Amino acid sequence: MIKNIITTILITLWSGITFAQNIARVENVKIHSKSLNQEREILIYTPIDYDWRVNEYFNVFYVFDSHSREFFDYTSSIISFLTNNTKSFIIVGITSPYNEKLDYGRNNDLLPVLETKNSIDRYGKYSGNADNFFNFVSTEIIPYIDSNYRTLNNKIAIGHSLSASFVLNSFIKNPNLFNDYIAISPNLAYDNNKLANKLVNLNYSKIEKPTYLYLSNANEGIKYWQEWKPARDKVYSFFNQTLKNDNLRVQINEFPENNHWNTFPPSLNKALNFYFKNIYDLQEKELSDKEYNATIKVKVLNKKDTIYITGNQDNLGNWNPKKVQMVRVSDFEREIKLKLKSPAQFKFTKGNWESEAELNGTYGSITIRPEKKSEFEFNIENYFNN
Repeated sequence: MIKNIITTILITLWSGITFAQNIARVENVKIHSKSLNQEREILIYTPIDYDWRVNEYFNVFYVFDSHSREFFDYTSSIISFLTNNTKSFIIVGITSPYNEKLDYGRNNDLLPVLETKNSIDRYGKYSGNADNFFNFVSTEIIPYIDSNYRTLNNKIAIGHSLSASFVLNSFIKNPNLFNDYIAISPNLAYDNNKLANKLVNLNYSKIEKPTYLYLSNANEGIKYWQEWKPARDKVYSFFNQTLKNDNLRVQINEFPENNHWNTFPPSLNKALNFYFKNIYDLQEKELSDKEYNATIKVKVLNKKDTIYITGNQDNLGNWNPKKVQMVRVSDFEREIKLKLKSPAQFKFTKGNWESEAELNGTYGSITIRPEKKSEFEFNIENYFNN
């Protein structure tokens, strides 16, 4: 159930007053990569009051090129403003810094083995390790995040320039690794249009779930990097006119007034606006086939409170605020035992949306993964109509 703007403002004000001592946190974590045989540092942003919101799980953005903090910081900052502070995500910054000792740089991570003389002459020894970097991301970083943080299933990859090319190459290698791919000003032309050719010849039937692919360009190919435009036109034409796949939504934006560097903010804004308006709810409706036992308990304010639970599946009443009543177990405790599919989203009410409950340490809809644990406890702090 989508909140109206008044509810959003109430949540924002209440959360700021109640938990003012907590701030969003950015951690720097070092991982020794077996795939790269290097130590790498990643950045991990957790939203405000992550430590208090112990029953909540979060989708994850993976931002490449985050050795340039602009990309990571802009992504972690803009989401709140685009969603009226109603959605929270974990943001992981994947870095590709230059290693002077190894004489190893960003392009080594992002480019595959090159075949044409022009590309080899241009990139030289700074290329060719993209497969190992893909293994680092898929078998080391993502499992580390899933093991150490409360994550949901949706993963969104964001890249710019050659890291956008890497994002697209990852889509080609395994279109189901991420749920969403945001490629801002990718180089589609390197190595005699290798990436462009792979995209138009990919077997798109391999896509198993609703997937979002975003592409953008700035003024590349107009005054500089002339080879970029034919490759880009080939890919855009394919997605606009040829490809038919119910599981893939493609959005393309062009920013000819922007240059290659400063196209990142307007491109990301457009990409995420489209994502939140057209993709997010669709993907959030994807539930596990299996049901899991869950016990949900809530402490109430008054002895006479009758509490209902309502959420995103049949056993939670499908967002009907007065369909599933919780059981009174004591004066100030209500409980219900359910079989739930994952991830389960729900709220508490006193029988209508005007009496939706405000909870200690939780904002908006509660999202849980009943396959991870079976008992969940909450405290009601207030009701919106009080």
